[in-house]
Amino acid sequence: MTSPYYGGLTSQTGSIGGGGDGSRHDDNRGVFFPEFDEWALQNDVGLTTTTKCSFDDDGFRETLTMIIDFNDGAWRPSSTIVANPYLPKKGDKHPTIDGCFLETISIQTDQGQPDLFRATLEYSFPDDEDIASGSEGRERTPLDDEFKISWSPTIEQTYPEEDLDGTAIRNPNGEAYEITLDKVRLDGICTWNQRSWSSTELDKWSNKINKSTWREGEYSFKTGTVLLHYVIGNLSYYNNSNGRRVPYYQMQAAISYDSKGIGEGDGFIDQRIQGSYYFPKGLTKSQSNKRPKAGSIFPYDKWDLDEQGFLLSDKEDEPTTSNPKFDYFRLYDSVKFSFVDR
Repeated sequence: MTSPYYGGLTSQTGSIGGGGDGSRHDDNRGVFFPEFDEWALQNDVGLTTTTKCSFDDDGFRETLTMIIDFNDGAWRPSSTIVANPYLPKKGDKHPTIDGCFLETISIQTDQGQPDLFRATLEYSFPDDEDIASGSEGRERTPLDDEFKISWSPTIEQTYPEEDLDGTAIRNPNGEAYEITLDKVRLDGICTWNQRSWSSTELDKWSNKINKSTWREGEYSFKTGTVLLHYVIGNLSYYNNSNGRRVPYYQMQAAISYDSKGIGEGDGFIDQRIQGSYYFPKGLTKSQSNKRPKAGSIFPYDKWDLDEQGFLLSDKEDEPTTSNPKFDYFRLYDSVKFSFVDR
């Protein structure tokens, strides 16, 4: 079933109530909350949003009303909506107005229909006294803690591809010489806090490479330079100003950073084809069977063969001297990073 309508503020408009092209306001579009909007789209949930703004002695206030239509006839309590991890929560910033925060949120069924809900979100600026005190009109919670990365260097032994003059460090058979250099890789532990987390996220965010530039807080990493090993969350609690015990998750992610990129792009790792087989020295391919390892008694020549067992060299009685071939294996998924849910 496809929803009869679907609305959200387009990223192009950057304003409340804007139409899809930034000039029209008649296409039933409202404020765009990216994660909630995506959830609604994936679950065929209809969304429409209206706004009401006031400015009086109590200051600026804006009320956003979202109609959430499941259109399936099923009954569900309002608490399942307000607990949706992608719906804004009290204290969250206004989607388009700096310094404005969500003060209250309420959910109720609409028009007596069990599958139709009305969500009311009230945003306001903090009082002047609160601004002067530095509290920004709301209590500070662990959810306000900054996203941080603690780095530690890892030194690895690696075979360099070429020297500082650009000369390939290869023997005539195209294989690396036994020369190693210290390569420094940065491994980091990311920490932050967020409202919810599911163990299913562990599989979703394991062994991933950033497909596009990843920016989080004060950090910025180019495409394909960060390998995300895992993301985990540990349940914790804090007491708000009303004395209510509020659950949240202390998050941790392990990453590795390589300024030259992880693999060959899109998660591919290249390996020189292991089509190297050994023949008793002095014999051609037609005179002896190939062996995967050199013998311990007689001297052996090394030959490079393709997958069908044919020689990769130009001459049948000489090993490969140039243009070694490589296989490519995709070990990591390349995805857009969005695992930090603030």
